[in-house]
Amino acid sequence: MALFDGVLETFIVQLTYLVVFGAFVFTLDDIFIDAVAFFRKLKPRKIKIAELKVMQNRSQKHFAIMIANWKEADVIAPMIRGNIRGLEYDNYTFFIGIYPNDTATWNEARKIQVQHPDKVVVVVNTLPGPTSKGQMLNEIASKIMASEKVTGKHYDLFLLQDSEDVLHPHSLTLMNDSSERADFVQIPVFSFDVPRTSLVGGIYIDEFSESHTKDLLVRQCLGAAIPSAGVGTAISREFMKAVMLKQNGRFLNPDTLTEDYHLGIMTKPLGFKSHFACVELEKTCGQKEFIATREYFPHRIMASVRQKSRWTLGITYQGTDNIKWQGDWVDKYFLLRDRRAPFNSVLIVLSLLVLISLSLFTIVNGTAPSALNHPVLVALMFANAFNMALRLMQRVRAVHRVNGGSQACMVPLRWLVANFVNVLASYRAHKTYHESVKLGVRPAWVKTDHQLPSHFGLETEAQVQ
Repeated sequence: MALFDGVLETFIVQLTYLVVFGAFVFTLDDIFIDAVAFFRKLKPRKIKIAELKVMQNRSQKHFAIMIANWKEADVIAPMIRGNIRGLEYDNYTFFIGIYPNDTATWNEARKIQVQHPDKVVVVVNTLPGPTSKGQMLNEIASKIMASEKVTGKHYDLFLLQDSEDVLHPHSLTLMNDSSERADFVQIPVFSFDVPRTSLVGGIYIDEFSESHTKDLLVRQCLGAAIPSAGVGTAISREFMKAVMLKQNGRFLNPDTLTEDYHLGIMTKPLGFKSHFACVELEKTCGQKEFIATREYFPHRIMASVRQKSRWTLGITYQGTDNIKWQGDWVDKYFLLRDRRAPFNSVLIVLSLLVLISLSLFTIVNGTAPSALNHPVLVALMFANAFNMALRLMQRVRAVHRVNGGSQACMVPLRWLVANFVNVLASYRAHKTYHESVKLGVRPAWVKTDHQLPSHFGLETEAQVQ
């Protein structure tokens, strides 16, 4: 019995050391990002109406707004209609990609094209769906290039959006202005407010608020490539051509589940500049708002797990296969940081195991193992606890800035939910990737169900008639 107790104690001690040291490595990573943001005084750029008017007076480049669709009959027409009404920019065209076997979406797309023939073009995929988002966007891009020879219209900027996106009225104005300095422009992406009881939907509020008001600014400051968020991403014609030349005529890699992320990472190696345009507009009444793309994210656990597993699979596993470890030390550092998700999840599971084992050991023996009193270990545990508190403070601050105090107070509770979802997503991504490698097939593209704000883009009485 004493031998068993000794083995158990050794196991608990070794596992505790492993978890504490592993967490400390991530603590150093997080503190480094915070330090750069603090000492470089990085924060969203504030502009007033006068500066916005200067942007609006700039010559308008022609945007080709590309939207890939599969079974989006409920949202595509209101999305297009609502954004046409809201955008304070004139020179753009929506290209709606649909599949020939998705007749419901096709009918809705045709209807909105009839209503707005000068702003909407429907592109029918040559393949039945679903294929992948990358393949659909490649189809749209090639049709745009081919149409220029027929119509004579010239497109300067290519904008990636999804069928559930609500564009800020000045988003195209901001990207048009930013495109003078960069060939790849990303604006922030934020979640709409959700009920505070929607803990799963709320985790996207927390994560995107922090990432798109701090982390990407640090990335830009250090000279790393800016990954595309999949929406709110505008690229120049020159960059589009360079990417297609490198990828044998393909705009995006259809064999990855995060084709948008890969697109952003390609900017720097191809010699182009990227820019994260994080701008907060201050109105004359004193009210502030971010010029950003807004949307609803999944609010059910398994839907969120499916989406996050796709991100993890594409960025961590397929990214390692396709992008590898290219670039200088800054690029390699951020690639490593991007690929942390599975390791984070393993650490969370091991931490829970340590907590349970240590609690049971202490209950049975009346005290924790004496080896855990080592001053170095204690110091690292305090450092990790400090980092956890700092992470929560940073996230609360970011959410308060983007979505207000009502959402910020929910951050600690949603943190626990996010960890649960992320662990499941990492497991699913790991399993799916290794099954695809074993079978020699590409992982399937799992579509997320989309929704729009109520009343957004509803038809007027005149349009119905």
